[in-house]
Amino acid sequence: MHDCRLGRIPAYVDQTKLRDNRVLIRLRPLTQVRAENARLREQAGRQRKMKSNAAVVMMGVITFGVLAARDFMKLSPKRQNRAFRKLARSLAKKFATKVESLVVHLDETTIHAHFMLRAYDHSGHPLSDNIKRDATASIQDLTHRVLVRFCPKIERGHRKLDRLAAGANYVETLHRSVRALHQDLPREIEEREAELAALEVAKTELLASIDEGRKKLDRLSEEQRTERIALASHKTEMEARARDLDARDADVRAQEDKQQKREDGLDRREASIDKDKADLARERRTQLLAADQLVKREEAVKAARTEAEKIRITYQAALAAMEDALAEISDGTLRRDPATGKLVMRDASLLRALPEELRVGLLCPMRGFVDIRSRVNQRSRELDRRDRAFEEKLAAVGEVITALAEGRAEISDGDIVMEDMPASLKALGETAEDRMIQAILDLIVRAGEVGVGALQPARDYEIDGPGMG
Repeated sequence: MHDCRLGRIPAYVDQTKLRDNRVLIRLRPLTQVRAENARLREQAGRQRKMKSNAAVVMMGVITFGVLAARDFMKLSPKRQNRAFRKLARSLAKKFATKVESLVVHLDETTIHAHFMLRAYDHSGHPLSDNIKRDATASIQDLTHRVLVRFCPKIERGHRKLDRLAAGANYVETLHRSVRALHQDLPREIEEREAELAALEVAKTELLASIDEGRKKLDRLSEEQRTERIALASHKTEMEARARDLDARDADVRAQEDKQQKREDGLDRREASIDKDKADLARERRTQLLAADQLVKREEAVKAARTEAEKIRITYQAALAAMEDALAEISDGTLRRDPATGKLVMRDASLLRALPEELRVGLLCPMRGFVDIRSRVNQRSRELDRRDRAFEEKLAAVGEVITALAEGRAEISDGDIVMEDMPASLKALGETAEDRMIQAILDLIVRAGEVGVGALQPARDYEIDGPGMG
């Protein structure tokens, strides 16, 4: 039911790709297979009747590793089908039985094929008697020999005991089931997407903070312009009042002159004139007081203008410091000091010149962005270092092989003895790359101990035998 997608479809199946599945060998009725099994038992001289729950077919699945599946998917569907058929029939030939079913699934995470073999061989013996634990290694060898003809890049996986002997952790040798993968992969993908979303949110918040700072600076500039207009209007009003006072003062002086001319003939009006002079003196004092207040107002306007200019210069400096910090982040010169954890930049003069409140507000997003960039750069450098180390060790393996071929090295007691053994191969660590290099060296030692013929590729007749059909 699983192979043919009958009944309830599992949740991990992409139902839009059900039509992509390919049935290469259609299963005949199981009653026919069961009857054939019973007939083979009788021909083999079995006296006991076959049990009602005896196996009718033996089921298997052909799967790939991640890299092998990627290379196998590059083949055409026709060549993929030929590879699956060849492997299934080779297995049937090896165990002297028949292929009853072969279905290719493309609606799950990775391409794979389900097959069924008749549960009894041509001699009437159950396959369960022949396919024991020791036979699984030979099945893997046969699988590699068949599939490598169609996809040369496919490699046979290392046995669990060999991997443990090479230093692998036991946990790394355990296989996750298909159901476990279907449960774990969506969660792992969701975690990676959540990390990416968090980085995007941090980036968005940083850009929003910078944009808000620019908007605030624009608002302050607009407020300063409005205040300058109001001050100019007030100054115009004060100048008009000053001109009015000057005009009134001119009138007073004219009246004084006129009064002075009349003093000789108008003694009778002297008291009145003295009174007018006193009034004029009081008015003069009022004018002087007003003029003094005008001077003070002008000084206050100048002070306000100076303060506004200081604010404008401060926020221009803040904007310049922001732009300089962004430029240094882009150039990679803004970083953290590993010893103190403080930010270090090529030129911090603009940042130090800012008021403390603005400087502290700008340092927070700068630290976050520098930390993100530092982690990305550190990861990139680590990957580059590991790539260079792996290439160096591969080149050293080539030197060892050349030395073995030229007689400058030999294999003794399971080790390669070489006078000028490359330093990169003397102390291999526990990384996946070092384990791979160690496995290659072990394979070279094994090839030298058993002879070159043991590593020759298998020929077709080596897997052809009775039972093909």
